[in-house]
Amino acid sequence: MYMIKFKRRLRMAFSLLLCVLLCGCHINLFTSEHTELIVDGEYKPFNVPRKTMEKLMELIEAEDVDYIYAVFSPDVRENVERLSEQIRELIRFTKENVTAWDFISGGGNVDRRSGITISKSVAFYEFQTNSGTYRCDISDVIRNDTQKETIGFSSISIYPEELSWEYAPKALPGSSIVYRIEDLPPDISVGSSPVEMLMQLSEAGNPDEFCDIFSITAKRNAEGLQENASELMDFLSEQVISWEPYTWTQNIETIGRTKITVREMFFYLHTDNGLYRCDIREVLESDYSVDTGFSSISIFPALYPGDEPEYEDEVYKGYCTWERENMGISIVYQQDSQTR
Repeated sequence: MYMIKFKRRLRMAFSLLLCVLLCGCHINLFTSEHTELIVDGEYKPFNVPRKTMEKLMELIEAEDVDYIYAVFSPDVRENVERLSEQIRELIRFTKENVTAWDFISGGGNVDRRSGITISKSVAFYEFQTNSGTYRCDISDVIRNDTQKETIGFSSISIYPEELSWEYAPKALPGSSIVYRIEDLPPDISVGSSPVEMLMQLSEAGNPDEFCDIFSITAKRNAEGLQENASELMDFLSEQVISWEPYTWTQNIETIGRTKITVREMFFYLHTDNGLYRCDIREVLESDYSVDTGFSSISIFPALYPGDEPEYEDEVYKGYCTWERENMGISIVYQQDSQTR
């Protein structure tokens, strides 16, 4: 008896569907994939990450700053200074340098607690340029039941592929670019080379003057700064034959409630004992004058341009990330495996 009723209902459902199709009624029985990231004024992500980049490239080609701005969450739009300028920089970099792109991978997480759902995702892409491969990471918030203002893009981070350890975890809100020096736009002036200044101070041979380039905050918090300054001066004056800039980036970061403008530059140092990398982190502007000045200088044996570090090489990873996690000076020599 149950099977007879089921078959009748199935025939009725099929007849109804056939009637709808034959009479041409405009009933959308099957939802089609949307083509915009903003629908009815709200962020609506694509199910396929490749479509996100396709849409972003379309917006970049049209130089549609306003649309890209609207894709970022209200929270990012409110709290990130110069977001429109960052987007213009993103457009310029992509149009001038990117020759091809590809989707690498993506992921996400859903947090459900006490009936509240928070969903986030991140997608990883590759940008091909004449100078090599860049990574482009896009993070977004898909759903947040208690903080609707966070829904939308959180960050777009672009950086040289071989510097993933340094910049993949950073993901500053808004849009940020770490340039290889050959891709730096002509209107961005880096001023005199920080390494050139370090070499001049090393030749002068006065550790006190060397320490004065550091911020008051760094001098208060860095261990053994005076001793390490003397060691660094000896290294630079006795071993460095030549140097060349590698990367440049400048961003506004928030530490606690304080916003600071930070410049990071990486250099290659050529010595008779091999190639070194010199990472310099400097605070250019801050609400507190004690923060301005050099924050950290780290020197360690470098991989050659284009080489990527071994994924599980935690020792080298520590060299690469020391300057962001510490203040002061660190030197690692070719024969050593520990910082000094």
